[in-house]
Amino acid sequence: MRYTLVTVLVSLFISGCGVLGQRYGEEALYATLFSDGDYEIRLYESLIIAQAASEGGYLPATRSGYQRLTDYVSGNNFAQQTVSVNAPQAAGVTKSNIELTTPYYEEFLDGVWLTSVAMPEQYSLATLPKPADGSITFETLPRMKAAVITFSGYRSERLITSKANQLLQWVRQENLQAISPPRSVIFDSPLTIPGLRRHEIHINVK
Repeated sequence: MRYTLVTVLVSLFISGCGVLGQRYGEEALYATLFSDGDYEIRLYESLIIAQAASEGGYLPATRSGYQRLTDYVSGNNFAQQTVSVNAPQAAGVTKSNIELTTPYYEEFLDGVWLTSVAMPEQYSLATLPKPADGSITFETLPRMKAAVITFSGYRSERLITSKANQLLQWVRQENLQAISPPRSVIFDSPLTIPGLRRHEIHINVK
């Protein structure tokens, strides 16, 4: 059985330890509520995400979305501002292209792929610069509890679907109620050795 992958990118462009629990590098703030080998239950805080919609096959479409989001945070917006927690650069200093932090999520919805990234905490929907790319939209995600499976390997729809099925089976075994389809979480560059890559599948649960 095949499940639609729901995507929400949860990188926060921030680092350090949070009050709630864990924030590894530039990942989203969460608390681990339960751990069982490769499986966990986590509580994630609310955040704002930017999404880019792309048509076509899985890999070219999601790479296109990732590049357009990188362009947006690097200044491809009507305010010509970089979207970052870093201090503003001095006048006359050339701005470097900002790479999106990890992880990022991919979602196939209504025939298009959505690639998403979280915005820094200091921004609100009212203060985020308007994208020059009209395909980029914003959404506020609520605080959520998620079941998670962690794995490695070459990123593909087939592997993601297989791991999503395993996570759904574990959710049922733990007598949890799934309240969202599985969503794919990508942490590493395609240049990373497959055996060293970190991937996750998340499912919101009650």
